[in-house]
Amino acid sequence: MNEWEEKKYEEVYETVYATTRYRILKDPAFTIEDLERLLATLYINDGNDQGGRGPVGDLISAATIAAHQQVLLEWKRELKK
Repeated sequence: MNEWEEKKYEEVYETVYATTRYRILKDPAFTIEDLERLLATLYINDGNDQGGRGPVGDLISAATIAAHQQVLLEWKRELKK
């Protein structure tokens, strides 16, 4: 990844991570199952690239998925405590 790609990836990752963590705190109706379903949808969307998202779209998709995966992992660990 070059410098602008790294910067964009981090920007998207941090935004998605923060907003998802915030939603967990503020929306008691939002469950782990909801996050898992959202992640499943993101995986499907990532695979549906027949039209060609392009490198920026691919980068945004990867960062979004990674952030959601991290939040899900942390949430599950928190619940085990």
